[in-house]
Amino acid sequence: MHGGSNQALWTIVKTIFSQTKPIRTIEPRFDTWTWLEQEKIPHRPCPSVNAPKFVEYVKNLNIDLIVVYFFPQILKAPILQIPRLGVLNCHPSLLPRYGGPDPAFWMLKNGESVAGVTVHVMTEKIDAGDIVARQELMIGENENAGQLTQRQHRAAAALLTESVNAMAQGTMTPTPQNTADRSYFKKRTAADTMLDWNRSARQITNLLRALQPYEPLTAFLNGSMIKIYDAQPLEEAPPGGVPGQIMAKEPGKFLVQTGKGHLEIQTYEVAPFHGWVNRILQKILLPSVGSRFDMAPTAAGQASKPVS
Repeated sequence: MHGGSNQALWTIVKTIFSQTKPIRTIEPRFDTWTWLEQEKIPHRPCPSVNAPKFVEYVKNLNIDLIVVYFFPQILKAPILQIPRLGVLNCHPSLLPRYGGPDPAFWMLKNGESVAGVTVHVMTEKIDAGDIVARQELMIGENENAGQLTQRQHRAAAALLTESVNAMAQGTMTPTPQNTADRSYFKKRTAADTMLDWNRSARQITNLLRALQPYEPLTAFLNGSMIKIYDAQPLEEAPPGGVPGQIMAKEPGKFLVQTGKGHLEIQTYEVAPFHGWVNRILQKILLPSVGSRFDMAPTAAGQASKPVS
């Protein structure tokens, strides 16, 4: 009973002191379904776009064209063959590079400097149809996935409008993709988001940018989870310790040795607490300079790689 009482007390304390909001929250500014209802635009949810009932529903609409953007399902032949003019898809990368379901994550993680959007004819092979139009977008040095995705949304809206107009005017000229340049990245896994202190400070920062603002980069210090929300690489810092070692510390931030350079962690939380409780814990729980972050199991052979 005594052990059970202690556990119950700890659960109550943790619940009380974890109620403050985390450092960052994401509040949607636009809801598509609400907008469709306000504008009285017919709409229908489709849990399975390839289900026979939904395919039959689309057939009865007698439509000329289907336009797709940021849609998580794969359209198969029965629905692709319905519209008279076919299906146009806008993919958030510069095809034929970075095909697949999460290009913003992979482009940022890989340290790319250029992103973009591509309108292409949709075929059964994912992101492989003839290219109708493309637009390049330069990636900012500190831009994160949320910021890049918002810019891609705006560019996609304009590019899709231009492409549909070109189709209506008979000036659309699709061009086959160069398969030699094709790269495809599958859906990311937990291994792909793993912090590896043996990587360079720049590579770790790129991974953080690829996750933000949707989720933090997580590390472990003596078994305690540290959620990292903001960090900057100091690439020219001379090596002075082993990867994962804390080289300097001050209130609210600290400096960690990586495989190349230092990572200056500027905003973080000690899970599962937030707010003022977290600031107290940062002073009490975090060890002194010279301590070392737990080394995560190697992700070698587990992370997703581009495939043809």
